[in-house]
Amino acid sequence: MTSLKQQVLQMVSSINDDVLLEFVKADIEYFIDKNTDILDEVTYADKEELINLATEPDEKDTVTEDEYKERTARWRIK
Repeated sequence: MTSLKQQVLQMVSSINDDVLLEFVKADIEYFIDKNTDILDEVTYADKEELINLATEPDEKDTVTEDEYKERTARWRIK
């Protein structure tokens, strides 16, 4: 069985697209620094918005089929 590291190395070595390799390289460089927090460069307001979005109920913006039909009735042609 190959290790996870070997699997990743094989995947990277099979990439022939230089643009994709640049993305992979940038990601590795970003996350190689163990002190890096993904939210370091996010503003306080953006962090608050992310928290609010993550904690809002899944059904918040959900409508029933009947409500959908009522709201879109004017766009449908009989």
